[in-house]
Amino acid sequence: MAHIAIFLMPERGHVLPALGMIAELVRRGHRVSCPVPAQFAGVVTECGATAIPCGTTLPDDLPESLYEAAQLALAEAESALPQLEDVFRRDRPDIVLWDIAAWAGGVIARRLEVPNLLLESLLTSNAHWSLGAAVVPARGFDLNAIRFFTKVQEFVGCSLPEFVAGARRRIALFPREFQPEGDTFDERFSFAGPCLTERNFQGTWTPPGDTPVVLSTIDAQICADAARGMPWHLVTKGKIEDPAPNVETHDDVPQLAVLEHASVFITHGGLAGVTEALHHGVPMIVVPRMTDQRLNGQRVEELGLGVLLDSVTEEGVRSLVGQLASDSAISARVKDMQRMIHRAGGSAFAADVVEEELAQ
Repeated sequence: MAHIAIFLMPERGHVLPALGMIAELVRRGHRVSCPVPAQFAGVVTECGATAIPCGTTLPDDLPESLYEAAQLALAEAESALPQLEDVFRRDRPDIVLWDIAAWAGGVIARRLEVPNLLLESLLTSNAHWSLGAAVVPARGFDLNAIRFFTKVQEFVGCSLPEFVAGARRRIALFPREFQPEGDTFDERFSFAGPCLTERNFQGTWTPPGDTPVVLSTIDAQICADAARGMPWHLVTKGKIEDPAPNVETHDDVPQLAVLEHASVFITHGGLAGVTEALHHGVPMIVVPRMTDQRLNGQRVEELGLGVLLDSVTEEGVRSLVGQLASDSAISARVKDMQRMIHRAGGSAFAADVVEEELAQ
């Protein structure tokens, strides 16, 4: 069987979406190596992969701007490359998979001259639709931007578009139907949908009888105050003052377990959380913090899968939870998307793509 190296940006929204694919590749007998910092080592070893120790330069919270996040991605790649290149020269992989924000993986693949695939944990781009053009204002001849992209080119060894295009195929961890202009993407783009697996590291969860469940991963106090006296049970994370009996809080919500029983999900709109909700047939209230989250929220709203807000209020949460939980048209559209996601194939399809490329 093959040795597969998988490079992920060490951030929850990039690591967790790939776990199902990792577990499936291991189940098929492949040896999978994942460079990760200590906080994610147990997460990938639970899937059967080998965690390769690698420090990180990322802050706890990513900036709102994708341009600023790209600067952090470059600093992370510059730090990771010298930690990892010799490791993989000594234990050469048969194929490299690298997250769109984990550039060190792509550089190592080029230097070792091994085939590589791109993992898309953000909406992807082609000649018809571009994530960068959609969320990053045109910077013209901004001197700082020129310096930054010059540094990127020096690091990856070519222009960034050429570097990304060097991946033989792209595995998108979301369904084609959620991608803007999705029908214009050719066979190089494999839309697997979310690749989910058990997350024992998050613990178990039991629903509170027949009471409708609302999951919120944002603005815990506001959502907790909104839930007081309402006929639903709120599951959230963070510190809450004077929580009502129908409010349950966690340090780390077992998100998949809760979504399995949820009626509504209140989220910042990261693509991983959005697709996990749709996989479970749950409509959303999206309140974005980052620019890519806003784009995801706009897509949720235009597809009729939920609503997009600039901020949350107690009254807004109460009103929208009731509206989304009872709107039959939204429910039907969410169920349609759920069926599309299940047809996409998830972890099994993603692993099939990897094995097809290994056979080339």
